Amino acid sequence: MWTIWLGAFAILLALTIAVVRNLSTPTHAMGAHDAMTMGGTSGMSEHGTAAALTRLGSAGTVKQLLGSSLLTVWQLNSVAVAFVVLLGAWYLTGVVKARSRAGGEKWPLSRVALFFGGLALCVIATCGSIGVYDQAFFSAHMLGHLIFVMGAPVLLMAGRPIELSRLASNPRDRARIDRVLNSWAFTILTAPPVVLASYTAVIVGSHLTGLMDTIMRNDWAGQVEHLVYLLVGCQFFLLVLGDAPIRWKLSTPARWLLLAISMAVDTFVGLVLLQGNHAVAMLTVPGLYVNPLSDTHTGGSIMWFGGDAIMAAVMIGLVMGWLRDPERQRRDTGGWMERARRANFADHAGAGQGDDVVDDLDFDDQDARLVAYNKWLAEINSEGH
Repeated sequence: MWTIWLGAFAILLALTIAVVRNLSTPTHAMGAHDAMTMGGTSGMSEHGTAAALTRLGSAGTVKQLLGSSLLTVWQLNSVAVAFVVLLGAWYLTGVVKARSRAGGEKWPLSRVALFFGGLALCVIATCGSIGVYDQAFFSAHMLGHLIFVMGAPVLLMAGRPIELSRLASNPRDRARIDRVLNSWAFTILTAPPVVLASYTAVIVGSHLTGLMDTIMRNDWAGQVEHLVYLLVGCQFFLLVLGDAPIRWKLSTPARWLLLAISMAVDTFVGLVLLQGNHAVAMLTVPGLYVNPLSDTHTGGSIMWFGGDAIMAAVMIGLVMGWLRDPERQRRDTGGWMERARRANFADHAGAGQGDDVVDDLDFDDQDARLVAYNKWLAEINSEGH
């Protein structure tokens, strides 16, 4: 276990050295973002610290986003990489502890792969070409939005970090985690109306107000935006995926409804951007021509089609998981409407009382209940005549 944190410390130390060296040699390794913010002049000016921490070593020659630049243009966002390294080390530590506490039983490799896939997307969005050009192209910025609010959170929550933290903890720490999960604050934060309101407020507020103009021109505002999007996305998909031990347990149809409403939000924002006459503010890059209004429209198309496509893929995944998981089908019978129907049937048909009847997965397939139901219908029919 100590080797995990030793490796993480070594990476963090290397990041620190790279940033310090860059700050001490302001004319060294000036990249694409320096050209964007300073018009190609040497030195880091007022953007020095922000550029050293978030945009170190980007390509020296500004290129178009499409084509080979998608794979060849990179930068070092030390803030994002440090966050990913610490989160990855914490997760791997949990995997090791969980195995020791579970008597050698391994944490599923598929969950580890999903979680680290989410971390990889975060690195790609901040250090790859999407991050390099996210202030010069609104379309690139929008691709980053989809990753932070949808793509990465889906994979991170599918890795079940909360369940892992409980499994890896001793009884005392596990009780503390459970108290947090069952607290009124966490219950409110994960309530379906609050989750949907948070998602809507972030998507609409960041895209359809003047806030986006500030984010596109300010490095630190962009970093805060990344974190907010990631947190709101995790809040949303923690509830949608429905695997975490939290207060709210939505049925699969309820989760579909939540996804459908979020798709409507994405579609609305995408259409407004696509049909609007106001261009999002973008940094001017010497030697690179960008039509701001056209690129704003492109960003709207990405939000509309890309966002809906990701949500639809999650819907399909929920359907497939529901069909393959009888236990999930059993849990879905616990919805209040279904429970009310069964309780009412049991009361009138004399099919038994109590939670054992309401929670029975084969409720509608029992011969005795069918006979009782037919008898009840006959009594109603005779009373009518």
